[in-house]
Amino acid sequence: MNKGQNIATIISIIAILLMIQVVPIQGHSVAQTDVVRDYWPTDGWLNTTPEEQGLSFDRLDQIDSSITDNEIDLDSVIVIKGGYIVYEKYYNYWSQYMAHTIQSCTKSFMSALIGIAIDMGYIDNVSQPVLDFFPEYTIDNWDPRKENITLYHCLTMSSGLEFHEVDIPYEEPENDLFAMYRSDDMWEYVLDRPMEYDPGEHWSYNSGGIELLGGIIEQTTGYSITDFAEEFLFDPIGIDYFRWWLVPASGQYGCGGGLYLKPRDMARFGYLYLNEGNWNGTQVVSSNWVNVSTQMRYVTGGWYDYGYTWWSVQGTSFYEANGHYEQKIFVLPEHDIVVVFTGDVQDEDWHPTDYFVIEYVIPDLEEANSSMMKLFIVNTSILVIVVVPIPFLIFRRRVGVSQSLSGREEND
Repeated sequence: MNKGQNIATIISIIAILLMIQVVPIQGHSVAQTDVVRDYWPTDGWLNTTPEEQGLSFDRLDQIDSSITDNEIDLDSVIVIKGGYIVYEKYYNYWSQYMAHTIQSCTKSFMSALIGIAIDMGYIDNVSQPVLDFFPEYTIDNWDPRKENITLYHCLTMSSGLEFHEVDIPYEEPENDLFAMYRSDDMWEYVLDRPMEYDPGEHWSYNSGGIELLGGIIEQTTGYSITDFAEEFLFDPIGIDYFRWWLVPASGQYGCGGGLYLKPRDMARFGYLYLNEGNWNGTQVVSSNWVNVSTQMRYVTGGWYDYGYTWWSVQGTSFYEANGHYEQKIFVLPEHDIVVVFTGDVQDEDWHPTDYFVIEYVIPDLEEANSSMMKLFIVNTSILVIVVVPIPFLIFRRRVGVSQSLSGREEND
């Protein structure tokens, strides 16, 4: 072999080395705004196998085994990786075509709508005093601290208003959530509550503050909450059907927990946040709002921290919309994953979905990455041996019909 051939061989080996993709074992943070999506699920989700996305069906299917073996009252589970449905199960009589209560996951939709209203100029910022939006109200239990309650405090449940929602059983007349639902004006009911803390001093679960956010959107935009959500949030991301509870006593929409959606549409919302508010080139919610609203600001006690209506399990990098009876939308930015659960899990029963995500979704991905890294090390070791002497050094339209794209099944 002459000198020219030697050089050519060396260059070829180096080129092979440079083309090998290095896959991190863990902690890989994907900037989703930099990801080029090969499709958007506006008209329908595409299905693929877990293995094609670096996951394992057997690992994910342990979720199903746990649900059935332990008779857990979950109604659906969807795992989406890289924009593709890789795992989907329904239980009892539920199916992908049925709208399910999402309970307090509604609050995270309300947070997004506040962000959109700010982006559109209807609201200046989250520091605006809440009372400025209700000038016609005469406030009972007056306290000058009420003038300091802002949108921020409603979003983070730190208004300081006394509101007994989770510490008194729902059937008791002293429970403020259902007393609010029985009132003829939910917004006035909340504003009339006495102050218990200074605004911002203390986190306390309070759906009433979210009802005020709904009132603020309606007061400032001139839209009903449903029309505003449909035009500026649901339509752009392909949510074609929804129901929203209109509270009978007040005629106001239940913004703290009244939304009904199909599980795949819950996943669309999670996917919007995974992509930092961008949907196929349209900035539906500003990336700044997505980032600010999913920062954790209060420790709630137990396992969770709280942002602008979004929750996070302490010590993890994902965040979630969280609803009663185990309605969940998980967003895992580091892993490009969205997970959705719906259910009817009662308060006294095990609530397993955080465990499922941590135990069966995240480790699965890390194990797959670890395996790929081992393969990389083996391959490069062989190449190193070959080139030892050489210096060298990624509500309201019809359900879409199934189609096929690149051999993958498309479903709405």
